[in-house]
Amino acid sequence: GHTPSLLTGAVMGALVTMILTQFQFNWGKLPHTSGSRGTELLQPPNQQKVHAKWSRCRDLVMVAGHSVFTGANFEDADETSAPWILLSYQKKQLGAYLNHIRTGVEIAAKNEEALLVFSGGETRISGGPRSEGQSYWWVADAHGWFGHGARVRDRTVTEEHARDSFENLLFSVCRFREIVGRYPETITVVSFSFKRKRFETVHSEALRWPTSKFRYVGMDMDDIPLPKDVHKLEYLNSLKYFKTDPYGCKGVLAEKKAQRNPFKRQIPYPEGCPEIRALFNYCGDTPFAGALPWRSRV
Repeated sequence: GHTPSLLTGAVMGALVTMILTQFQFNWGKLPHTSGSRGTELLQPPNQQKVHAKWSRCRDLVMVAGHSVFTGANFEDADETSAPWILLSYQKKQLGAYLNHIRTGVEIAAKNEEALLVFSGGETRISGGPRSEGQSYWWVADAHGWFGHGARVRDRTVTEEHARDSFENLLFSVCRFREIVGRYPETITVVSFSFKRKRFETVHSEALRWPTSKFRYVGMDMDDIPLPKDVHKLEYLNSLKYFKTDPYGCKGVLAEKKAQRNPFKRQIPYPEGCPEIRALFNYCGDTPFAGALPWRSRV
């Protein structure tokens, strides 16, 4: 007569163990949405429709990557303890990276003819073979494209080889040509406010990009002010070198690029943008003087 109660006890015990185990794994964790590990929006991407959207794009919106996310769950990327590969001076900058991602998405949401490119290579050996560009794409995806969903996701791609800010710009122009089949009519760059001079003058001048077709959006942290000497540091660490080596192909800048390519990736460009092959091969201290497929500044 005791067998059923023994069975009931065993079943109850198993259930309690299951519940406790589940509780233990989820301890202190909010439940994640299904979209946290992949693009699981209500509208799954349709290749034909996505490619049709790409073909209508005229404007490039480029977000320059600064770090690699090494976590498994991209919804956690906005937590202060999130596993981003950050150099010592970058520890307080995480909020800015997230602002860059969101701002790029917001700009693309307002312009149906914009192609959003998250740019940045596999720059850190400790981050494993995952790129900055891909990290940013998946963070945006895990956050539902900040309310814009498939409308922006379907017009967002990565550029996964850039090793410095000039390559962010040049490689993204080439990537636009690969994706759309022509060059962009306008470029909008999203990065830190203190890099404005570097992009607006030195980098865009190296491409001879028309100033009227170039826009820079500087975004920083919401609650932490930039260091007082940030412009001085920007000049000493970067701008000074780009002014004498605008294509970043010699000395200090070439060494930095080598360090930021720990997985020895071969750069695929200019295969997808053959019209500017000569620009890729150029290594001078004055602007490239050859023909360019855009109405360039003189």
